[in-house]
Amino acid sequence: MNYIIIVGATQALMALGVLLKDKKNNGQHDNILSYLLASIFLHLAISFALNVFWPNSKIHQQFNTFIALAYPGLLWCYIRFLEHKGKPIDILLAMFPSIGASIGYFWIAAYVINHSGELPPFIKLYNSISGYAYTILYIVYPLKILAKTHTIPTFWKLEKRMVRLAASLFLFVGLAFLIISIWTRLSDISVYFNLIHLWLRLIIYSILAVICISIIYVKVSSFLYVHLYQQEQAKPHILDHQHENRLDSSMGKPRYPFAEENERNAGIDYVGILAKVENLMSQHKVFLDPSLTLDILATKVDVSRHHLSETLNQYQEKSFYQYVNEYRIKEVITLMDLYKSKGETINILAMAFQAGFHSKSSFNQYFKKVQGCTPSAYLKAKPHYNLVNT
Repeated sequence: MNYIIIVGATQALMALGVLLKDKKNNGQHDNILSYLLASIFLHLAISFALNVFWPNSKIHQQFNTFIALAYPGLLWCYIRFLEHKGKPIDILLAMFPSIGASIGYFWIAAYVINHSGELPPFIKLYNSISGYAYTILYIVYPLKILAKTHTIPTFWKLEKRMVRLAASLFLFVGLAFLIISIWTRLSDISVYFNLIHLWLRLIIYSILAVICISIIYVKVSSFLYVHLYQQEQAKPHILDHQHENRLDSSMGKPRYPFAEENERNAGIDYVGILAKVENLMSQHKVFLDPSLTLDILATKVDVSRHHLSETLNQYQEKSFYQYVNEYRIKEVITLMDLYKSKGETINILAMAFQAGFHSKSSFNQYFKKVQGCTPSAYLKAKPHYNLVNT
C-alpha cells in the first residue's frame, strides 16, 4: 500500500514540477492542472502519514478523505478553460464539496489524535454524507466531461485523450461507490468490508498515479512538439509561403478575371464550392489543424485540388495559404481580445500554434501582413484594425 502511495505522490510531484518549470508559458488551464496535482499529492501525503503514525488504527477502514471530492470538478474546470469558457467561479464550485468536507475531516482527525487512534461516534455521519457526495460527483462530472470532449479544439489532441482517460477512471470509481452503496442496502457485507475497502483504496491510489503519469506524458510531448517538431516543420512551410507570396505580388491581379464566364463554360459550381469551404472554415474551423493542405481541404469539399485552387483565386483573389492563414490570424485576434478582456496572461506563440500555425516566423509574417503591425504592437497599442473579411 505504502509503495503505491509513494509512487503516486512522486508522479504528482514530477508532473507539478514539469508544469511549474514552464510557468511563464502556462495558460489558465495549466493552472487548473497544477491545483489538481497539488491536491493529489496532499491526498497521498496525508494517507502515507496515517499509515506510518497510526498503522493499526481503524481509521484506515472508516475515514473518507475530503481532498478527492475536488478531482472531478477540477477536471471539468480544465476542459472549460481549454475552450476559453472557464470562470473563477467554476474553480470555487469545484472545490466547494472538498472545502465543506474538510471541516468534518479535520474535526475527526483532531479527535483521533487526542484519543490515541480511537474513532469518534460522529464518523459514521461524515462517512455517509461524503460517501453519497463521492458517488454523485464521480458519476455526474465524468459523464459531463466525456460528453463535452468532442468540443475541445483539435489542437488539444493529447489533452483531450488525457481528459477522456481521467474521466473514464473517475467514472469507474463512481460506479464502484454506487455498487457498494446498493450492496450494503441489500445485504450485510460487514464480513467483506475490510477487504473491499482495502482493494478500493489500492485502485484509487493506482488511478491517481496513472493520471499523474498521463499528465507528464502530455506536457513533455507538447514541449517536444513545440520546440523540436515545429522547428523542423517550419522551414519547408516558410519556403512555401514565401514562394506563394512572390506569386501573389507578381500577379497583382486575379489569376482568373472572368470567373463567371469560366464557370458557365466548364460547368463548375464555383459559388457552391466556395460556400462549402467557408462553412468548413467558419463553422468547423478546419484551419485549426496545422497539417491542413490544399489536397486535404479539397477532399473535405469533395472537389479536385485544381478546382478548389481556381475557386480561391477567382472569388477570393487569394492563394490557399493566404486564405487559410487569414482565418488563423482572425482566430488569434479573437483569442487575444478574449484573454485581454479577462485580464489573463497572453501567450502569443501558444495562441499561434493553437490557431494552426507551424512556426513563429510564418505567424509573424502573416499577422503583420493582415493587421499592419506585429502581434506585440497590436496588444500594446490595441489599434482598431478591421478584421479580415473571410
